[in-house]
Amino acid sequence: MTVTGRKNHYNVKLLKGYGVSINLRDNQICLKGGRNFLTSEQDSEEWFVAQITYERIVISGKSLRH
Repeated sequence: MTVTGRKNHYNVKLLKGYGVSINLRDNQICLKGGRNFLTSEQDSEEWFVAQITYERIVISGKSLRH
């Protein structure tokens, strides 16, 4: 929903599933999404900090650590 006079967040990256990670390497942010359980392929993106197109990054998943 768009609210007049307020900033609206449309550029959101959702990282979900097994193997999700956010790392810094060579002055770049590396985003890895979850693996597809049928093909085992993993979505991966690398951005320089000043050029990242997302306003927010959301991580969704379960933790196996106790």
